Amino acid sequence: MSLAVACSQPGREWQPADLVEVLVQRPSPAGEWVRSLRTRKGDEYVVQKLAGMLSRAREFVASTPSISSRPDAGLALAEYRTFVEGLPRWGRSFPTDIKNLLARLSVAEQAGGFEHTLSVRQLAELMGSADSTAQLSNKRLQKRGLLRQLDRGSESESATWVLSRPTQPSGEVSSELGTHTAPPTQQMGRVPDSRVLSAIMAHDAFHYFAHGVSGARLLASLEATEGASVAELAQGCGHHPTTVRRRLKALQEDGLVVELEGLYYLDDLEISVHKLAAAAERAATSGRAESRRLRHLQQREGFRRWTLARREAASREWRPSAVVPEEVWAAHQLGGRVLAGWEQWDVSDPMRPVWIDDVG
Repeated sequence: MSLAVACSQPGREWQPADLVEVLVQRPSPAGEWVRSLRTRKGDEYVVQKLAGMLSRAREFVASTPSISSRPDAGLALAEYRTFVEGLPRWGRSFPTDIKNLLARLSVAEQAGGFEHTLSVRQLAELMGSADSTAQLSNKRLQKRGLLRQLDRGSESESATWVLSRPTQPSGEVSSELGTHTAPPTQQMGRVPDSRVLSAIMAHDAFHYFAHGVSGARLLASLEATEGASVAELAQGCGHHPTTVRRRLKALQEDGLVVELEGLYYLDDLEISVHKLAAAAERAATSGRAESRRLRHLQQREGFRRWTLARREAASREWRPSAVVPEEVWAAHQLGGRVLAGWEQWDVSDPMRPVWIDDVG
């Protein structure tokens, strides 16, 4: 029926003969059920069946607005990205939670809507953080109304989530320690580019023991042609000026940022991948993302084997274990021989050995 609706859209308007040709005369997987129906009930029945489906599909298309959900979803996600970029800082966990939202936005844009499937391990790899960090971030975002979980997933499928906007003002949500460092407004500062931040935040150069998430946010805020001062970066990123100066100095030492007359610029038109790799090498964090990915693969494979073994054990018929050892019962079956220690036992039934009384 979905195929009939698709070929009844404006500009297509298939005829019944076209539908019969595609589903019946061609060996397509979609027409397998039609060909099976043709074998059982004949050609005339199949033609009438497909013609009726096409007629109902045309009525449905004529009475329904044009299908434009994909472009609408793309526009809504673009608006949500702007909303995320303008979120005010709410505490020390703000940079980590923004990484969570940006990672989910990338997945949602590929899925074509706010609803998406994502496991904690996949999220941790996209964020460039530990599994426990991603889990705690999920809880905070749910509490703030920015994320909802629709289901818990299954053994083979990840959990389903949906991005949302909070229904209550941000001031009603309890603040964390460090909120006093947030600037009164971000419009006057240099806000990080969310797409650039999504692309670099999982790199080894921005590991906790390297430049960190604050270094990634500062680098995503800089441009090659227009400089930014420490005050602008502090306001836009929501970091303390001391933190900004320390991170910028470290980025300068790795050749990612240049300073000219108190303003900071990107060293090149684009962030150099080779310089990021060299920065991770100097910080001894090179290979952390790959080792995390391999560890997650091992965990998934171990979980898959465990679930398979549990399913196989549950499918096997339960049998009680025999009381009499197998070699004792086999010896009794071969010729009535009795092994040492079993002379006073009747082992004809391996499940119920009977003690033979000496007097009897």
